[in-house]
Amino acid sequence: MLEIITLNVLKQRAGVGRALVYAAVEEAESLRCSRVWVITTNDNIQAQKFYGALGFTIVAVHKDAVNESRKLKPEIPLVSIDGILIADEIELEKLLNR
Repeated sequence: MLEIITLNVLKQRAGVGRALVYAAVEEAESLRCSRVWVITTNDNIQAQKFYGALGFTIVAVHKDAVNESRKLKPEIPLVSIDGILIADEIELEKLLNR
């Protein structure tokens, strides 16, 4: 397994994020990993759409996981800038051919 921990780009929609994910998938395949996975929060619809377009599927919803994370990182906001309560983690994966 290979986990994408973070994906930060300075300019969105320039293909940089897509290229980084493709590179991660290629590396995972070369290491003979069975999957690439990533976790985002329930409010991050843009990330869910982005990974979905790259062939990732939702495999789990970790209810109230962000509330647990706030114990270590209290600066995590309760509500997104869109007014969505941030509470759950969404796990997405891309299965690889081995």
